[in-house]
Amino acid sequence: MWRKRFQSVKDNKVGGNLTVIMDGRPVGTDLERAADQLRKDVLSRARHAVARLELQRPTLIETPWRGTSRPVQPSHDVLGIAPEELKGTVTQVADTCRRLRLHQLVVLGEPGTGKSVAALQLVHEMAEKPHPGDPVPVLMSLSSWRPAISMREWILRQIKQNSPRLTSRRRFGADAAGGLFDAGKVMPVLDGVDELPEPLRARAIEAVDKEIRDGCWLLVTCRGDEYVAACRAGSHLTRAAVVELEDVKAKAAIAYLTRSKLSGDDRWNVVFDAMRAEPGSMLARTMSSPLMLYLARTTYRARLTEPGELVSKMHSQEDIEDTLLDRYLPAVYAEDPPGRYKEALAKRYLMLMARQMRRDGTVDFAWWQINARPTGPLVGLAFGAVWGWFLYVLFGPGLGVTTGLLAGVGGWVAHAAVRYDLKQVYVPKEAEHGPKALIHRYALIGGALALATAGATGCAAAWWLARVLKTEGQTAWYYGTIVGAASGVATLLGSAWGSYQLSRSWFWLTRRLPWRLAPFLENAHELGVLRQIGPVHQFRHERVLRQLGGGIEKKPSRSVHGEWNAKWQRWKALLPAFASLVQVGTALAALALISLMYASSTQIDLRYRSGDEPRYLLDTTACSSTIDYSCSGTPIWSWKLPQGSSRHTVWLPATLHGRSIQGWSGRIKADGCSGGAVKVTLTFAGEAHAAFTLNDSADVPMKDLPEPARPERRPVSLTLRRLDDRPCSLLVEWTGPGLVDDGLEPARERLGVAAPTMPSANPAD
Repeated sequence: MWRKRFQSVKDNKVGGNLTVIMDGRPVGTDLERAADQLRKDVLSRARHAVARLELQRPTLIETPWRGTSRPVQPSHDVLGIAPEELKGTVTQVADTCRRLRLHQLVVLGEPGTGKSVAALQLVHEMAEKPHPGDPVPVLMSLSSWRPAISMREWILRQIKQNSPRLTSRRRFGADAAGGLFDAGKVMPVLDGVDELPEPLRARAIEAVDKEIRDGCWLLVTCRGDEYVAACRAGSHLTRAAVVELEDVKAKAAIAYLTRSKLSGDDRWNVVFDAMRAEPGSMLARTMSSPLMLYLARTTYRARLTEPGELVSKMHSQEDIEDTLLDRYLPAVYAEDPPGRYKEALAKRYLMLMARQMRRDGTVDFAWWQINARPTGPLVGLAFGAVWGWFLYVLFGPGLGVTTGLLAGVGGWVAHAAVRYDLKQVYVPKEAEHGPKALIHRYALIGGALALATAGATGCAAAWWLARVLKTEGQTAWYYGTIVGAASGVATLLGSAWGSYQLSRSWFWLTRRLPWRLAPFLENAHELGVLRQIGPVHQFRHERVLRQLGGGIEKKPSRSVHGEWNAKWQRWKALLPAFASLVQVGTALAALALISLMYASSTQIDLRYRSGDEPRYLLDTTACSSTIDYSCSGTPIWSWKLPQGSSRHTVWLPATLHGRSIQGWSGRIKADGCSGGAVKVTLTFAGEAHAAFTLNDSADVPMKDLPEPARPERRPVSLTLRRLDDRPCSLLVEWTGPGLVDDGLEPARERLGVAAPTMPSANPAD
């Protein structure tokens, strides 16, 4: 039976399309079936949007439009119709497109006039009741287009997103979306040219005009001033008539509200009377906005409410708008049809966004602006914990806590400095990347910075341990790996992406943001609460922003495209790393300073006890070249040795630090007797000693002990004996006299590392 039914089935390849003939009747080509599937999917989406926005409860607001008088119209020869002949209401946009010779139309309008509603109405009408020859209208938000892909490729992606089933090769062929577009069976409905970054608007219009050929239907919506600016930049739609939405007349507003109320409901009569009596009153001007008209109907739908208060209690147009806007979010996030986000939660989320915008002094909202108060301290804590722990391991709790506090405060201050002027993310005004792409990009940047920091700090710590403390390689790399890994984590938390993750986690825990912010922003954009411009979002209605606590100056003091970025564009690659470089650099500088301080050991002063008391001098040469009033100069002890004489002096250490004595500090020199020589013998505690010969005009450093000596308060002596027979006196000077102890001994003891062996102190000729 099945075989008999399909006995006459045959393939007829015409233009690459498959015609299926069943029982002698053609079923349709691949393109026809694809167009039918696309129309069904588009209609389903449009019906859902119409129900959500309550556009047919009970009827659509008849917003009027007419051909614009702005200098953006193509010539009469191209359009075949004069601009003054273009007029109608939003319910007639589809018929106007059909009537135009080239079937291309641009709808301009100010915020709240219903541009997106006009686009949705056209899509719904043409998908539900298509006329012969009508293409399938597909609603597309132009804010997501970027020059990185061609306009054709972007349109094809939008078609596939609206109808995922078209990707089935078995049902519709290899490239159903491309076939439909090339055959003129798709009408792109491009909503929101003004939502593109300003430098991209003209490029987008130029790309659309090149891609949409003659015979292809098109509808574009945009704010009026933005479209004029793009046309002045040299780009306009050469085949599209341009119309502009106008205010709703008082008569049409009354008709809409009348159809929306129950028969016999006279609560609105006082409002209607006031609007008829004064068509130019503040009430009538408020009701001329489709948004305010819709909110008025929603606000006073219940019988217990009193619309008459719009006349009796409101003293200005702003009072009326504020009263109606109180119902804006409840109307948008209505439970019927059910939304993804409840009104109370959505309002809480939006309120946080508005307050963050007010704090930053911008009208833009971007993911990197999200900054919870605990974020900075947490970033500082991460850096402080790393270096505090490392110094605790080496030198004990005192220096560990101090270093941790300093590193933590430094990390916090660096993070706050970057956050203050929104420097952590470089956003060029051409904004090639959208919000999601930018998040992913800075996640990679943060990861790369973390790996680089981990490698640099880990290697630096391991090198310091092995080179300065003389630890074994395994021990050095063990601690170096821990320090590097922890520094990498701290750097990741301090990056733009890491700070965003910390902040959004805090706001999620306190129920002020959803865990997944991007879907919420997309949903708010779909509902018309937000508009997207490149990588940032803005509230579509400024009054809603103000009501949520985000009152911003008309000319905001700052922007994500800030002056700081403009001045330092050549260094833009360093912006994401700025805070991390400061934080890690500060920590490494502190480690180097501590290393220098301890590796240079600590000097122990000597107090004269007996023997030949040296002459005391104070060298202030270094002080005269600085403005440091605390400079006290360098002490010098000197002895004068005539021919055949000797000198012997004994001291006691003034203050011991409990660390092993390494040797004598400073330098010693002989001068004043050509060819003279003196033998220098240094003794500590009567046991450890060093001896060497000092010739005339020689200037040498003092010697280390052969082995570190115990820190005991025992005599220290110096013996000078002339070795030559020259008949002149030799002057011996010891500059910076004292003993030095091993400043790194506590670290070596804590790590179980033996003290390094000192070089031999054999006499030097």
